Amino acid sequence: MSDLTLAGAFPDLTRADWMKRVEAVLKGAAFEDRLVRHTPDGIRLEPLYGQQPGPRAARPQQAPWTVYQRVDHPDAARANAQALEDLENGATGLVLVTPDAAGARGFGVDATRLARVLQGVHLHAVALKIEGGASMALAGLIATQPIDPERLNIHFALTSPADAVELARLGYAGPYMEADGRGFHEQGASDAEELGAALATAVASMRQLSGLNDVHLVRAVGMTLAATQDMFATLAKFRAARLLWWRVLDAAGLPDAPLQLHAETSWRMMAKLDPHTNILRATAAVFGAGLGGADSITVLPFSLAQGLPNAFARRVARNVQNVLLEEANLWRAADPASGAGYVETYTKGLCEAAWNVFQNAEAGDWPVPKADATHGLPVIGTTAYPLKQEFAPETEAVS
Repeated sequence: MSDLTLAGAFPDLTRADWMKRVEAVLKGAAFEDRLVRHTPDGIRLEPLYGQQPGPRAARPQQAPWTVYQRVDHPDAARANAQALEDLENGATGLVLVTPDAAGARGFGVDATRLARVLQGVHLHAVALKIEGGASMALAGLIATQPIDPERLNIHFALTSPADAVELARLGYAGPYMEADGRGFHEQGASDAEELGAALATAVASMRQLSGLNDVHLVRAVGMTLAATQDMFATLAKFRAARLLWWRVLDAAGLPDAPLQLHAETSWRMMAKLDPHTNILRATAAVFGAGLGGADSITVLPFSLAQGLPNAFARRVARNVQNVLLEEANLWRAADPASGAGYVETYTKGLCEAAWNVFQNAEAGDWPVPKADATHGLPVIGTTAYPLKQEFAPETEAVS
């Protein structure tokens, strides 16, 4: 049986041939003005690229990313019921959000009630992530149970270097601290500014951890970035984060270690009007972050901007990821954008711009997001194509 060459029936065309066709369609209009665009970071992107070599930026393990679900109900019993339902229906990790967390959005679990919140949760079988001041409370709860900390997958959010050293001594693998770029993103920072600020935060945190050996130090700090509805921008940003991390470790003379990279769908892109459109935004964001190499992803329920999401909104948040993992099988391709000219160009541009932001932050000049920035904001259902009548919000009452 002979080999089938699908491209054999088509003539070989060069870029010059393509440009002739484009010029005919443009009818005298400038190619640069009509078909070339620049990102908020000034990265020039063309409409057509050939294959380009580039470094791989895949997840360290060829496995599905962790599907995180927020646990933020103020009532401990309700929070526990939500957590168990999430874990029974596709979530593989829980984000414990306390009211003092930057991303609490007005809700959160009581750190003193973690035993009730996690009742019935098999801690050795799920991933846990802390947002807010519950890290040591969780470690204290675990200390009362016959569980080996080395078996646990927990991302802490400590601010005290002494606490981080103590958790490392107890056997926790880390990360103990988090370099969070979401705050910069929500204030209007560009992707490069968010990346550079998060990288500078990570390096500053590592400098505080002088009490750790190199093995613990390189895995002591994780990174969280916002994933937006701009799928290719998100894909390039998460690829760039891994490449920048490798460059930091190399410059610091530290052993190579993969970055623990977490994605959360952008709060900035969430529409309060016509919130069901947020489901589509979240899908594009997860697509980009998943293909970009995120180790774990949290989808903000589509009605979070309206209040505390109900069971339906939480189910959709889980299943956005479940469908892309189990039906689209996105996790099976390791760095699928590697070699694609458009993505490689975008990734390289972000690396260069973010490295400049990082160097400036190291010198004390941190990025100042533009308050009037419009990139990343929702459009459909808000400023364009609004509903004549809004649907009832998918939220629940909080007593």
